[in-house]
Amino acid sequence: MTDPDQARRFADFLFTLSIECNVDIEDAPAADKPTGGAGETAAGGKQCHLWIRDESHVERAKQELDAFLRSPTDEKYRVGDEAERIRKQRQSEEKRKKRLQQKVNPKAPAAGTGPLMGVPTRQQTIPVVIAMVILSVIASFSTGFGNPKTSPVPGELSTEETIFYGLSFVDWRDYVIGKDPLASIKQGEVWRLVTPLFLHGDTYHLAFNMLGIFFLGSAIERLEGSWFMALLLLASGIFGGLVQIWLPPVDALPPMLAGLAGSPFSIGASGAVYGLFGYLWIRPALTPSYPVRMMPSNVAIMLGWLVFCIFFVERIANGAHIGGLVAGVVIAVVVSRMPSDRFA
Repeated sequence: MTDPDQARRFADFLFTLSIECNVDIEDAPAADKPTGGAGETAAGGKQCHLWIRDESHVERAKQELDAFLRSPTDEKYRVGDEAERIRKQRQSEEKRKKRLQQKVNPKAPAAGTGPLMGVPTRQQTIPVVIAMVILSVIASFSTGFGNPKTSPVPGELSTEETIFYGLSFVDWRDYVIGKDPLASIKQGEVWRLVTPLFLHGDTYHLAFNMLGIFFLGSAIERLEGSWFMALLLLASGIFGGLVQIWLPPVDALPPMLAGLAGSPFSIGASGAVYGLFGYLWIRPALTPSYPVRMMPSNVAIMLGWLVFCIFFVERIANGAHIGGLVAGVVIAVVVSRMPSDRFA
């Protein structure tokens, strides 16, 4: 091709077909140059080379070139404006990605060091994660890890019992009257929707959940901010707890599905952990520029553990796991539809 304008127009056409093409224009060899009256190179004395970036597109580009050369003035090749619009859109996306690759703090450590190994963050501190861990440790130890010590005085509650019954989803004394898991909440004690997240059954239960909160929550809080982290944590934990009480009792299920039995007395932050996991699992799939993603092996472990607990582990709040996971996934879907410059 010897006409630079045609070459550029054809390159624009390929660009609208998602075929990346570079145009290299150079003077034709002296022997091939048509000359003007004073030996000057005429307008046609050019050679235009088209370089297709992706080798898999070469054959398609050749076919399109043959069609173009047969009718270069066809209306379908007048796509300059559309190609320019796509280029600007891509440039805008690239700029946004570059902003994601830079620390909000210009004095932050170089990529590969510091929080999240150079991943862009909104903040360096993680107060919500730290508060969750501290409150869980205090609540779990002060309630005897779900087995509070009784009072030596008959008819009185010990301090551990008072705290435990006050933080559980429902006070058993309210529950036994009408078997209503929402009995205490209906009396105005709405904090019970949240406080069971801080209670744990033993040190292993506490340790595993806090590790999950710390590693998953730290990434989210630094990226999204403390308010978002708090809302995600609460939404996942509360919805997980509600799913746990909505499930049928064990005597209403076949033995094989006993792991899906509901209970208003479940404790722990595992539903919130699965909410954080669900968010970090789905969000990058919906927003490719999201700077953190779960490794496939970690996804397999989390989902595998969920299934394993349902069928092989007793006394596990699997409803909370499922509910928290669903909440995290739904929130990821909703947030991914928000303006794409949230991280700018």
